[in-house]
Amino acid sequence: MKIAQVAHNYLPHIGGIEFYVKRLVDSLNEKGATTEVLTTDMGTSDEGRKPEARYFKTSFSFMRNPLPLDLIKHLKRNQYDILHLHSIWFLPCLIAVLYRGQARVITTIHGVYPDSSSFLLRIFLSFYKPFVSYILRNSERVLVYSNIERNKLQEHFNVSSGKIVVLPMAIHIENSPDQEKEPIILFTGRIIPDKNPDLLIKAAAKLDGRFKGYTLVFVGPVEENYRQSLLQLSQNLKLKNEIIFTGQLDPSVPEEKMRLMDHYRKASVFVSLGSWEGQPTRLMEAMQFRVPVIAYASGGTADFVTDNKNGCVIGALDDSILAAKMESILSDKARARELGNEARQTIEQDYNWDKIFEKIFAIYSHELH
Repeated sequence: MKIAQVAHNYLPHIGGIEFYVKRLVDSLNEKGATTEVLTTDMGTSDEGRKPEARYFKTSFSFMRNPLPLDLIKHLKRNQYDILHLHSIWFLPCLIAVLYRGQARVITTIHGVYPDSSSFLLRIFLSFYKPFVSYILRNSERVLVYSNIERNKLQEHFNVSSGKIVVLPMAIHIENSPDQEKEPIILFTGRIIPDKNPDLLIKAAAKLDGRFKGYTLVFVGPVEENYRQSLLQLSQNLKLKNEIIFTGQLDPSVPEEKMRLMDHYRKASVFVSLGSWEGQPTRLMEAMQFRVPVIAYASGGTADFVTDNKNGCVIGALDDSILAAKMESILSDKARARELGNEARQTIEQDYNWDKIFEKIFAIYSHELH
């Protein structure tokens, strides 16, 4: 079985898709399957590149959508049994379908359609939507994270239900001894406008007078200009609590993974506000450490975070609503502990990577027999 994972970005570039593909590659290698990643060099430094990946030169890009012409040459010369696509809104996946040869195509959708977007992004999505439809028509199976995402897929692209498989995001679960939390409000992942970190700063400013001594910790890559704009926002709002940007931490590097997991263990609350999500890995990483989470109901988030049971869900990107949810957790330690324990139980029961991987591998095997 010769398999290629196709994604527009891969490690050391940081993101949920990148880590999902890494878990998949490692598990396939343990099964003895020949596996490699076909990706691009867009926004990816030479340092830290992974041996299992081919980083094709980006010949041209528009709105972070790379065109790797050398990928066409590679697919013409190399045949695969399975092409597993991970970035249907990006050109490498379109190229993979166009030059698939005899390969069976499996597509995982890491967020069908944004729940909130800029005018420019909406214009681009409207233009690119026919290409996504073409990819989906030519996929043997389409994997989505949740029933919410399945319904959205059928609404936007009219994909037949027989083609769709609901398989949630999942993680390798870490040990989580019960421990006292520190006064930390945590935000991890890429620090970009689509993840709405500014909303957290605005909400924190509303709570300044009631919760002194808390630190807002942002863990993830951030462009310097954007970091400065967030710091300026905090100054304009006269935010008294400290803000820390730790920079990028790569969970595929053992030392960096240890530091990232330590941030989760210590946090009193975790916040996820992305407007275009599938099922955020970072939410599951926080929940496994019994951290009370607050999440914007984007993508399939509300399929595994139930408001006031194993976390808190907000239905709008509103700083007042977010501030109220943060206050309800920070002011009641017993409730915070209850939410955290329920969160841990949710991840243990339904989001264990080993179980989900076996289902993915069964799909591969079925398609080849």
